[in-house]
Amino acid sequence: MKATKFLSVLFCGLTALCVTSCINDDDDNEKIVPLTKEQVAQCYQMIKGNYTGHLVFSVKNAATSQNGVDSVATTWSVINDSTITVDKFPAKLIADVVTNTNMKEALAKADPQTLTCYYGFISNSPIQFLVNPMTLNYTLNYGGAEHKVSVAFYVNSPYSFGAYDYQKTIMEMQLLVGAVYEDGKTTTYLRETTPLVFSSKKKN
Repeated sequence: MKATKFLSVLFCGLTALCVTSCINDDDDNEKIVPLTKEQVAQCYQMIKGNYTGHLVFSVKNAATSQNGVDSVATTWSVINDSTITVDKFPAKLIADVVTNTNMKEALAKADPQTLTCYYGFISNSPIQFLVNPMTLNYTLNYGGAEHKVSVAFYVNSPYSFGAYDYQKTIMEMQLLVGAVYEDGKTTTYLRETTPLVFSSKKKN
């Protein structure tokens, strides 16, 4: 697939939604009103189910040091009105943006994990929601020792969000990888804050 074009289209759509939200936040006459239980239930009924599509991410060309994009197939499920689970999230995507060579190589070999995300609706027309991914934890062996490596995402952030197009039954989300921890300590091994863009169509 033409990943560059695909990522550009996704970011345009997601950015437009984010800009709209920010404009509303800055308008003194506009107040964000929490959705009612009935509205939340209606939104959940619209988006619940299983999705299949692509996870798009940034990659660095080793020869030119230029950033590009790539994508992998992905599936996820909206299992209740507060939880989304991404199936078999590949640790290799994190390894690609880790600068420590030993950790990078170990992460690249780690088994995929289920990524659990908690979400909350902020709008029902269009359907929009904030996404709070849980930290991914890995037990890895490198440098002659066993290490606990944790990958943390941005939470409670306007840049970690999603939207659903009920007419096309397409959901899109953006998550941000924000930090990598080693044995409970903060590191500087994450090359940069890394956006991950998900775009999938509902299967049922």
